[in-house]
Amino acid sequence: MISPVLPIVSESMAESLKKLGFSDMTPFCYRDGVLTEFKEDLLLAPSLQEVQAWIGRRKRLDVLVYREVFFNEVGKFYAVIINRKDGMMRETAKCPTYNLALETGLKVAINFLGKKKRRRKR
Repeated sequence: MISPVLPIVSESMAESLKKLGFSDMTPFCYRDGVLTEFKEDLLLAPSLQEVQAWIGRRKRLDVLVYREVFFNEVGKFYAVIINRKDGMMRETAKCPTYNLALETGLKVAINFLGKKKRRRKR
């Protein structure tokens, strides 16, 4: 099994991204649930940062990660999802790490986009 430098999305998140139209070239893919190097016709496995950039660029949702600061005490991380079309903001729960907060924020954004897509089909 290969080890990417940046955190890679889970297989279920990769499947959701495919349904939303993600097709950017990535160095990694999933084959039968195992992370592997890129080959055509496999499930793309982008890094969290690639998904963050794609959602911002293609779907006009910004997923920003912040850290709590209270009187010089730093706390946990959380993500804010901003819809650039209407200014709607949503905050995630607090997370112990930056990457976990980013992943949580991306899941919220993907879920929102999936619901929006299903509503349009009706």
